Amino acid sequence: MRPRVDRPEGFSPRRPSKAPAKRAQPSPSSAKVKQASRQRVSAEKAEYRRFTEATRCRRITWAISLGSVGLLVLSVIVLTLSPALALRDVRVEGGTRVTPAHIEQALAGLYGEPLARVSDERVASALEPLTLIQAFETRLEPPGTLVVSIVERKPLGAFRGREAFEIVDAAGVVLWEEAILPQGLPQILVQPETDSPSFTAISRVLLALPDELLVQVEGVTATTLDDVRFTIRGSSHEVVWGSSERSPAKARVLAASLIALGDGDTKIIDVTTPDSVVVRTRG
Repeated sequence: MRPRVDRPEGFSPRRPSKAPAKRAQPSPSSAKVKQASRQRVSAEKAEYRRFTEATRCRRITWAISLGSVGLLVLSVIVLTLSPALALRDVRVEGGTRVTPAHIEQALAGLYGEPLARVSDERVASALEPLTLIQAFETRLEPPGTLVVSIVERKPLGAFRGREAFEIVDAAGVVLWEEAILPQGLPQILVQPETDSPSFTAISRVLLALPDELLVQVEGVTATTLDDVRFTIRGSSHEVVWGSSERSPAKARVLAASLIALGDGDTKIIDVTTPDSVVVRTRG
């Protein structure tokens, strides 16, 4: 029997504490295996991304290309078929004798056509009967306006036809007809043909004359490129002009000669050599 040992009050026996369990440390070989495994997985993912990147780029390129083609096709359909972009209004710029009403009437067959189909060729075909138009330009103003800028032919003179005076330009195109000779236009006394040397010479001279002299020309004729002659309106002075060379100098000396002669006897004024003007009585 063990003897009883008295212990002080509040005394509790102290049990021996257990040492904490040590965490098992991975072995060096195990850590290397895990690291190698992680590196292998990372390398595989990188390799997969590298192989699939080209495929993704091709898919993106195809998607963009197909989208662009689709947008282009849709735009073409809208421009060529949509009534929202059809021709509804024509605006005319330039011109005095050709009125906007003439242009609108000539282009009436194009109204309702999509603007994209209103080409210069179709406009030219529609405006061909309007001989006063020498040239034109067009531009489109969506949603439905066609702007036509025109350049008119300039009247050169009047040729006496079978039934009326034919107003012609420098190309010999008949612009319109009138029963009497229009004021301010000379009467051309040769056939207005583009292959005629006489008409070519007259055209060159009349185009070179200043406006203040041009309105005084009454009748003009020529036999060759160097033999243009015309009479002065109101005085019947005859002017021997010659060729179209040195026209500005000839115009200056002719204007001075007309002022000096006034309304006296009819004279022949030879300005073929503007440095030495010859004035003689008309026989």
